[in-house]
Amino acid sequence: MHRIIRVIREIRVRIIHHPSSILHLPSYFFLLTSSLILLSCTSTPQADLLTLSIDNYKPVDEFVDAYEAISKQEGLQSGRDYDLEKTVRVLNALELAQVRSESFDEFLDYMARQDYTGVAPDVLEAKRKLFPVLEYTYKLREQDEQLSDAWMLMRGAARGGETLVRNTSASTLLRAALGDMFAVLGIVNGEDAERSTNEAFAQYEKDKKLKSQLREDLEKLRVSYRQYLEDYTPIYKKYMQEYDALCIEKDKAYLALYAGRTEEALSHTQSILQKYPDNPEAMLLHAMALIISAKGAMVQGSKVQGDGFKFFAEQSGRAERQVSGSNLPDSVNPDSSLFPLPSDIFRDSVIPGVERASALLARYTARHPNRTAPALVLEGLLQQQLGNEQAAMSRFHQASVEYPRQAAQLTDMLDSYNRRNYLTRTPEGQYLRRLYASTMEGYGLFSPNLLKAKHYADQGKMEQSREEIYNHFFRRGNQGIYDELLSDMQFCEEHLYGAFKGLLLESSYIDVSIEPESEWLFWDSDDVMRVRINNRSDLDLENVRVFLCIHYTDMYKDEYDVIKVPHTANIIAKHTTADLDTVVLRYPGKTYKDITRIRAIAMTDDRICWVDDVNYKQSHALSFLRGGQRDASALQAQAREEYLRTYSLEPQKLRRTLQEGITILPPEEDPTADRSWWDTFLSWFSSPDNDLKVELPRVLAMTDPVFSLHPLDSDAAITPEENYLSGTVIRLRFPYVPAYGDHLPLYIYTESATFQVDILYRGKDSQVLSVTILSDGKAPV
Repeated sequence: MHRIIRVIREIRVRIIHHPSSILHLPSYFFLLTSSLILLSCTSTPQADLLTLSIDNYKPVDEFVDAYEAISKQEGLQSGRDYDLEKTVRVLNALELAQVRSESFDEFLDYMARQDYTGVAPDVLEAKRKLFPVLEYTYKLREQDEQLSDAWMLMRGAARGGETLVRNTSASTLLRAALGDMFAVLGIVNGEDAERSTNEAFAQYEKDKKLKSQLREDLEKLRVSYRQYLEDYTPIYKKYMQEYDALCIEKDKAYLALYAGRTEEALSHTQSILQKYPDNPEAMLLHAMALIISAKGAMVQGSKVQGDGFKFFAEQSGRAERQVSGSNLPDSVNPDSSLFPLPSDIFRDSVIPGVERASALLARYTARHPNRTAPALVLEGLLQQQLGNEQAAMSRFHQASVEYPRQAAQLTDMLDSYNRRNYLTRTPEGQYLRRLYASTMEGYGLFSPNLLKAKHYADQGKMEQSREEIYNHFFRRGNQGIYDELLSDMQFCEEHLYGAFKGLLLESSYIDVSIEPESEWLFWDSDDVMRVRINNRSDLDLENVRVFLCIHYTDMYKDEYDVIKVPHTANIIAKHTTADLDTVVLRYPGKTYKDITRIRAIAMTDDRICWVDDVNYKQSHALSFLRGGQRDASALQAQAREEYLRTYSLEPQKLRRTLQEGITILPPEEDPTADRSWWDTFLSWFSSPDNDLKVELPRVLAMTDPVFSLHPLDSDAAITPEENYLSGTVIRLRFPYVPAYGDHLPLYIYTESATFQVDILYRGKDSQVLSVTILSDGKAPV
């Protein structure tokens, strides 16, 4: 058919530009006639290929709901202004749904449930053209058992020609789709569309070994699907290019806002709103910039100069700055705070920016009633600036209720950010995505629970503060969102140190370990990890949920992959190790041998805490000795000092506690006693337990202690074989039998300070000669 068209066009051009060539027309007519005869003899089925079009199409019952949903939209008939964000979301959502749906029914149900309000009319019209193709595939599946899994063909075609064997799992397809640009982006002309379509169809035919009649049906389907792609791709690319331009402007606004350049942020958001008046992100960013600008005007001459949100920029971007050395938010003042200002700042006048921000947030709520949670958080911050604490808390309470209810709507907006997979490849991109995700998911600055926790902590109500921290993690778990739990933990450590430590306390006596699953199982041991929790405390842990935070090679310094351990432990008894079953490593291209560091977050009925492996705890302990806490913000350092004072854990007080509270337990055999021949004989059958055993005050457990004989980073270091809590003490047993009169250097690494304990070993009469502070983790004066 294409050859015939080319011949006709060539004849026409010859006649127009070279009239004399008409003398040679018989040869062309002969070629044309031959082609027509050949076509009629060999390709009769292609005569019907044009029947798979939208003209006069009437869906069968199974397709009615989906077809009507996409057809009966106001925008499709009226051609009114479209919403670019909604258009892009539908574009990406439908492409992704075709890849991940397990069946026609699942895909059609997804299409029927979509809200197409505000979607560009030509996008909907282009998607309507897919229905005759899908329905033809559906009918083929019904007519011949050999095509019973024809939906796999449609999934393969949606991947732009990647071959799919019958047993390819939906999770594998989903990871592939999210890991790359959607395949349709690579289709720039008809040849690409034909190549991509042919790949999927050719592989399907090869796998199925179809008989000739079915090949003819599939040829009709293939050409129709290729035509759909040729019509659809230019439309897709048009809106994605427009969206990319919008993203660039939003990215500039984010970076300017969180680096304290509020006027620049206002300029970028205003530019967006002029073109897209109801763009939700731009409305929120503009309102934030107005609130910050108003705050700066209210506190001129004070330490805070319009940078009230800067500490959050530090929390969101600190890790990225450490890795890349970029200038993201380098101007961050770690001592700044967005939280309540004195109520008398509005005594003389009302800042116009506050009124504008309030009006914009009201318009946002009216335009986007199904995702009001982030706006409620900003309204609460605005009320705090006005000194209306009760009104602020009311907004935060309401936002806490709305975030779980709106979770699906808010996180669905992330589809567009997932398409921008290049954001994960640089620290700047990760920073931008976290800023957006925090707004949509309700963590970090946009967590209403953490804002309430800060409010209570500032008033000294630590119990209420801890309750709100717990509520935050509980809410996030109910939303089914785990990817940023690490950021949540870091946020609490930096800005809610005292209250958060109250939830941790003795968490250092809970360990996590993972190892490859045994070889004899069916799974690949490099991909399947067995997870165990060792409870060295003397408390039973109930309803334990664990989230692994795994750092792989080639990751940025503070980047982790978060995996929820599927099994929830009903109870982990004291002094026991629980097997939490297995987890599958799903990070692309990484296996067990690529793991460089492991942390875990455990949630029980009454606490949220870090659960680390032994190697991490030891390296973390050494960082205190080497001044690893000197890079902490001033706010975090101050909170840490307050925590140590609250529990009398300052270095000097803890040194005296150790001096008075360390006990060396006597060995089973007195080292000064003479051994009879009978004792020597019996020792061949059972040796007495003469290992070094030490008891220390339990309060030390609140400082995340690590112990060793000799320096931990030396070759002579001996770490305890047993280290657990029992009543009022910490009990240690070292795999070492000291000689009478030995001087034993016991090193204790804590969050308060690093101590060296000089022990004179004399069996039951052993003495602690001295306790020396080696380092208190502070920078030298």
